[in-house]
Amino acid sequence: MTNPLQVSELVSYVKRELENDSLLQQVQVVGEVSNFKRHSSGHLYFTLKDEQSRMKAVMFARDASRVKTDIRDGSRVIITARLSVYLASGEMQLYVERMMEDGVGALYEAYVRLKEDLETRGWFDAEHKQSIPAFPQKIGIVTSPKGAALHDIATTLRRRYPQAAIVFAPVLVQGKEAVPQLVRAIEWMNEHQACDVMIIGRGGGSIEELWAFNEMAVVTAIYESVIPIVSAVGHETDFTIADFVADVRAATPTAAAELVTPEAVELEKRVGELKRRLTRNYDQYIKERKDQVTRLAGSYGLKSPRVLLGLKQERLDRAEMGLSRMSRQMVQAKRQALGDVSNRLKRIPLRERLADQTRELIRTRKQLERIHYVMRSKQERLHQMIARLDSVSPTQVLLRGYTYVEQDGQLIRSVHQLSDQTFRVQFHDGSILAKREDEEDGNGTII
Repeated sequence: MTNPLQVSELVSYVKRELENDSLLQQVQVVGEVSNFKRHSSGHLYFTLKDEQSRMKAVMFARDASRVKTDIRDGSRVIITARLSVYLASGEMQLYVERMMEDGVGALYEAYVRLKEDLETRGWFDAEHKQSIPAFPQKIGIVTSPKGAALHDIATTLRRRYPQAAIVFAPVLVQGKEAVPQLVRAIEWMNEHQACDVMIIGRGGGSIEELWAFNEMAVVTAIYESVIPIVSAVGHETDFTIADFVADVRAATPTAAAELVTPEAVELEKRVGELKRRLTRNYDQYIKERKDQVTRLAGSYGLKSPRVLLGLKQERLDRAEMGLSRMSRQMVQAKRQALGDVSNRLKRIPLRERLADQTRELIRTRKQLERIHYVMRSKQERLHQMIARLDSVSPTQVLLRGYTYVEQDGQLIRSVHQLSDQTFRVQFHDGSILAKREDEEDGNGTII
C-alpha cells in the first residue's frame, strides 16, 4: 500500500492533469449567471449554471474591460474559458477570457465569416487604400447628431484646423434604419464631391449596437467611395468590418479628427520659420547684388569709358594689322611655290623628248606595215589552199553529176562488194536507198 497523499498534493495533481488536457484549455460554455460580483479591482466573480450543474468562474480585469454588455444575475451568456482548480479550496473553476450574451454569438460568427470573406477578396489590402489629403479644405462627418462623437470631432477640428469647412451628414448609427442612412450619406458625399476626406463613426457600444458598421451594404459603400474615409467606430478595443475596409482606422472619433487635420499652431510656427528663412536669404541675396553693383560702379572701365573704348579700338587695330600681315605672307608663299614649279618645268628638255617619241612612233608604224604585208601574203596562200581543197572535195565532185555508194557505213568501190541488202546512193542534194538484183549473165542491176 502506497503512502497516503496530502490534500494539497491531490489537488495539485488534479490541477496539473486538467491543465495538461488541451481540450479543457479553451472551451466555450453557455449558461446563466448567478452570484455576480464586480470587485473594485475590476475582476468579475460569478457562478455559471444550468438546470443540473453549476461551476464557479472568474474573469480578470484585463479581459473584463472588453465586455461591452451589461452582465447581471440571470443573464444568459456564452464564455470562452480554460478549466483549472483553485488550490485554496480544491474546487474546479472557469477562468474566463471572453464573454458575450447568448444570441450575440450568432452575430459574432457572422462577423468572423464576413471578415474572412472580404479579406480573401483583398478588400483590406493596402493597394486599395487612398491617401489622406494633407490640407483638406472640406471635411465630411457622417455620424449621429445626438452622439458624443460629433461633439468630439467638431471640437477637435475647430481647435486644430479652423480653416477647413465641415460638411455634416446626420444619420442613425444603430437600429434598422442605420444601414440605409449610412449608405445614402456616403453616396451623397461622393456624388456631390462634398468633401476632401470623410469621417464616419460613433461612440462605443455592444456588438449589437455597432452592428450597422458590419453590414455588407455599408462596407461596400465605404469600399467604393472615391473620397478617402477614416473609420472611427467605438473605442480603441472595438473593431468592425468598416474599420478594415476604410482607408484609415482611428481608435476614437477624436483621433480621427486629429488624423485628417494638421495642427494649425504647428503650421503657423512652420510658416513663420519659413518666412524668416526666406527673408534672411532674400536679404543676403540683395546684399550680394548691391556689393556686386558697387564693385562694378567703381571699376576702371565705368569710370573712364573713353579710355576703355580706346583700349578696345587698339586691340581691334592690332588684330586687323595682324590679319593683313598674315594675308601678305600667305600670298608671297604661294607665289614662291609657283615660281619654283615654273623653274622646274623650264629645266626639262621637252623638245628633245618630243623628237625621240616621234622617231619611235615612225619605227613602230613601219613595223606594223611589214607585219600587215606578211599577214596579207599568208591570207592569200590560205585562200589558194582552200580553193585546191574545194576542187577535190566530194561535194564538188557530186555537183558535177557523180554519186557514191555506201552500205553498212562503208564506201563501195566495186559491185562485188555489194551484198543482197539495201544500200545508199548519195547525190549532192540527197540520197536514196537501192537494192541489188542479179541477171542471168551474172551482172548486177540496181533497182
